[in-house]
This record gives sequence, C-alpha cells and structure tokens, in this order.
Amino acid sequence: MSADAVRIAGVPISNPDKVWWPEEAITKADVARFYDGIYGHLSRWLRDRPLTAERCPDGMRGSCFYQKDFAKKAQPPGPRLVLRAASTGKDVRYLVGGSRATLAGMVNLGCIAIHVMTTRASRMDEVDWLAFDMDPESGEFADAARAGLQLRRVLDEAKLISYPKTSGSRGLHVFVPLRAGVSPATAVQAAAGFSAELARRAPQLVTVEHSKARRGGRVFADAFRNGYAQTIVAPYSVRRRPHAPISTPLAWDEVSEKLDPGRFVLRAFDRRLAHADPWADFWRRKQSVRGKIPEIGRPTS
Repeated sequence: MSADAVRIAGVPISNPDKVWWPEEAITKADVARFYDGIYGHLSRWLRDRPLTAERCPDGMRGSCFYQKDFAKKAQPPGPRLVLRAASTGKDVRYLVGGSRATLAGMVNLGCIAIHVMTTRASRMDEVDWLAFDMDPESGEFADAARAGLQLRRVLDEAKLISYPKTSGSRGLHVFVPLRAGVSPATAVQAAAGFSAELARRAPQLVTVEHSKARRGGRVFADAFRNGYAQTIVAPYSVRRRPHAPISTPLAWDEVSEKLDPGRFVLRAFDRRLAHADPWADFWRRKQSVRGKIPEIGRPTS
C-alpha cells in the first residue's frame, strides 16, 4: 500500500509507516487504527470536550509539545471553541472532540496522548466529574495504588462512588461523576478538601505540597486538574512511554500494590477489551458534593 493510500475515518494519514515505537514496531498508522478501533469506548470521554493534543511527531524517542490552538480552517477536522487565555489575553481555538475524523486527524499531526477538560464545550461553567491525580514522587505505581485506595475510603465515607484508572504512566487517576451545577471553582475546592483530608490521614504517604522539593518522595494528590480549562489524560489514551501503555479504566478490586500498569499496552489491549467495562455505569452514577467536602486545615488526630 502506498503512503498516500492510508485513510482512517476518511482522513489521509501522512507517513503512515513512520515507526513511533521501534522496539514494538508500532507505527503512526497503528496508533491511528488503534484509536479508530476503540472509538466506541473512547468517544464518550471526548464528545463535546475541548481537547489538548500532546504532539510527538517522532514518537517514543522524540520530543513532544502541547498544542491547544487549532486554526478553524486547518486540520484536524472538527468544531472549535474559542476561549480567551487569561495568561496572554489572546483567543485560543480549542479543538472539540466527538468524531472519528477529529481523532484520526489529531494522530496525523503527531498526537499520541489526548488530554480533555473536565467541562464540555457547551457548558464551560460546569464540570461533570471530579478528577484526582495520584502522582508518586517515587515513580512507583505501588505508592499511587496505596494512596488511591486510601482516597477511596475517604470518598466512600462521604458516600461518593469513585472510579480509578491508570494514568498510562506510574500514577493513578480517580474520577467521581457529578450532577450538573458544579462550577470549576467548586470542583477545585471539593478535590482540594478531599486531598487535604487524605494527606491528613496518611501524612507519610500523601502530600498536597506543590513544591516538588518539599514532597519528600510522597504521592502528590493533585486537585487542580479540576480548574477552569485544566485538562487530564482521557481514559483509553495512549501514552508516550515504553511499550505504548494505555490509560486504562479499572475496577477498584483490581487496584493493588502488585498491579503492573505496564500490562495494558497497545499491542495487547484487545485482551483487556474482551472483559466487561468497569466504568460502564459511570454516567448513571452522577452525584452531588453539596455538604460532603471536608474542611481544609483540620488538625491531625
């Protein structure tokens, strides 16, 4: 097949045979086909959400950069949402997710990981999930898993159902589906309250300290993924890491110190998809955080 003959979701993929992961011989076209093949799982996390592309034109071993601004008449195809950037005062034309063509067009530009906002383009004043990023300074997933399990207990006590996923690297993400009416500012307040309570209970394991120098090797519970126009890696996103790992939705009974997130990789992900989706009921579990947010600053017992 000639290079110009590869079309995915109607989008021509340039340099389709360019190798992005040499050890696994994963090509640019392989990534585009993977995303198109799991569109049924991925689409509900991208639809109507402003996207940020993590572009890595040379794959695993090359450099990467983030792109938020996409000219309206340029590729990839898809609607744009214009937002004024607070830092520069300039308009940013965000690509809005939803179609297979948009997804394939992002890969054609060298995008590997897809980052999504907690708000939808149609309702930028409301978030529809809380997102917690358990980021282990040790680089060990076991630490993130321990922190995530303790966060689950805090959320369970508040009668909030939560859903974990691998970050695709060494961290763990925890989502809480929300009812309508929660602003980004309230979401940050809620996530910060729960994160602070977690750090209060497990001070040797978890910190909310922004300064890396002061984290002392602990897991950083990042609540600020919930702020206005902030993003987090989408469920089912590929990551630019060895072996092309996938940010994979989990059931809580899968989360343990022994879990190896590196088992969820592009070449073997069909085996994961053969199992029931642990997040299948996510959007049927929308909850309110009203009256459930822990007070920040309580002394350690």
